[in-house]
Formats: sequence, C-alpha cells, structure tokens
Amino acid sequence: MASGRLPATKRGRSWWLDERVVQRHVRQPTPSGRPLSPSMAWAIILLASGDEAGAKRLAPRERYPSRMRAWLEGHPLGEHASKLRPRAAIEDLAGHRSELGRLLARPDVLVTGASAGDVVGLAGKVPGVEVYAPAGHRAAILSEHALTPASDGLIRIRWVRDELWPHLHQDRDRRTPRAAVLLDLLESDDPRARRESARALAS
Repeated sequence: MASGRLPATKRGRSWWLDERVVQRHVRQPTPSGRPLSPSMAWAIILLASGDEAGAKRLAPRERYPSRMRAWLEGHPLGEHASKLRPRAAIEDLAGHRSELGRLLARPDVLVTGASAGDVVGLAGKVPGVEVYAPAGHRAAILSEHALTPASDGLIRIRWVRDELWPHLHQDRDRRTPRAAVLLDLLESDDPRARRESARALAS
C-alpha cells in the first residue's frame, strides 16, 4: 500500500493485496514497548532452548543472564513471540522447485519452521522451504538459486546479522535452536503448525 506497511500491486486505480500477507499482518501485530536488540532476542531464544552457555556468549555482561531469565518468566514465548522478531529479517522468495533441495543442502543455512516441523510432530512433505541464513550471504544465495522476492513464494529466508550467526547452535540436522523453530511455526500460514507450536510453547 502507499503507506508501505503491506506489499501491494497497483492495477489501474486499485491496490491489490495478497490475502496471505493480510492474514499474517492480522495475526502478527506490531509489538508495543521498547524492542529487543537482535543479540538479546537470540540470547533469550538460546536460553529458552536450554543453551545457557550460548546465551551467555551472546549477552556476556554480568547482569544480562538474570535479565534474560526475568524476561522469560514474565513473557511466555507463545504470548510474546512478536517481541522476539528482531532476531532476523524475513524475506519471502520465489524460485524453481528444483532449487528447494539444493537450498536446504547448503552449509550456510539452518532449517526452521515447517522445514523442521517434526519437532512438534508435523509429518509429511511441506510445499516450501524455510531457513535461516547470514545476511552477508544474501546476494550469493539469491544469485546461485535464481531467487526473486515474492510475497507468495515457496521460500522463506530469515536473514541473521553476520556477527550473530556463529553463535547459533548447529546440531547434526542443521536446525536452529528449538525455541526459534517453535516461534517460526507460530508464524506459519498452516493453522495446524500454529496450533501445535502454541501447545509446545505452553508446555
């Protein structure tokens, strides 16, 4: 739209909005209050995922561990997911289906969201790909896989600041920390994924 808050296409005198984008906007309102920094958002996510050492590396000041624990105690992740969005910049992309497997196989991406849905028991093949990647690799990734920005694309990449990327725990399956996967599933277009993620975050 003209305000720039939602991507839209102008056809003649009318603005056309993607229904999925509108629904996402309704489900994910802008959080109130002072936003968390990307490093603090990731530190909280790592702590919630059981990686206390990683959280301390991201937030090394003496008072930060107690602040992170206090934040988690007062902000259940399922209810305050929007406050942790500064962890990455989201970009939806379109590309040929043959590139999906190649993208998932890259050593510089970590799978998340629907691509890691088995953490909440979501089985079966998903239509798209969702990953985290370092922001400094954006140009190379888009070029190598011939990806283009598209609000209805099958690919969602969450770009992480380069200086934070080495701190993200990488398990053998190359997944992001569990709490991040759950938060990303909570933003899914799939109602079942959102429901199972909310249940896991509440437990």
